[in-house]
Amino acid sequence: MNNTWKILANRAKTATEEAQSVVVTARARVAQLQGSLDHIETLRVDYITRYHATQKEMHMIADNLAYRQFLEHLASLTERVTAQMETAQAELERVKALWSEAYKQQLKMEAMVERDATNKKNAAIKLEQKQTDQAGITQFNLR
Repeated sequence: MNNTWKILANRAKTATEEAQSVVVTARARVAQLQGSLDHIETLRVDYITRYHATQKEMHMIADNLAYRQFLEHLASLTERVTAQMETAQAELERVKALWSEAYKQQLKMEAMVERDATNKKNAAIKLEQKQTDQAGITQFNLR
């Protein structure tokens, strides 16, 4: 029983660290997707500005169609990345919950290690007190 709680506490700590690593990875994925959305939005704003500037000048219908087609492509890309972002955020929430549960288990195991140490200390104190009392009784009976 000496090492049992320590082993369980170490396993719980390892599980917590692994869960934390997964959370960090999930956060990085969300951040990367947010960066992609920001970049797509920047491109969209830039192309809308160019489109409006082109409308004021002489241009070919093919240019107009190309701008519109590119903007439609950006819109579909935004939809796909937004869907991926929602999935990534849901995954992040899921792994955060797992991390939280692993951390709770780690705290429980650490408390059990402390409780075991306290119980052993109290047992040692009781044994020492019993031996002291026994020695005192023996000395008293010898008089």
